[in-house]
Amino acid sequence: MYVYLENNLLIPSKEIIIIIDYIHFMSEKNTKFYREELKKKELVDLTEKERKTVIITDNKIYISSYGKQTLMSRSNEFFNIIGGRK
Repeated sequence: MYVYLENNLLIPSKEIIIIIDYIHFMSEKNTKFYREELKKKELVDLTEKERKTVIITDNKIYISSYGKQTLMSRSNEFFNIIGGRK
């Protein structure tokens, strides 16, 4: 299954480690984690509007203007379009 992030970018859902709200990811409590992850991974900011969600994969950190629920709905829509079965 694939997840549509934004700007015509699809990524395999199996690559996703975590999807977290941007505001929580950037909180003071997570600052150290954020800095460490940026040393190891490429940051891809897909937003043209407000930053809502951070998607962390093995190799990249994506920032999207779509919320977590929207991203999950889009992955389910794609799954249904290609004829997947639950």
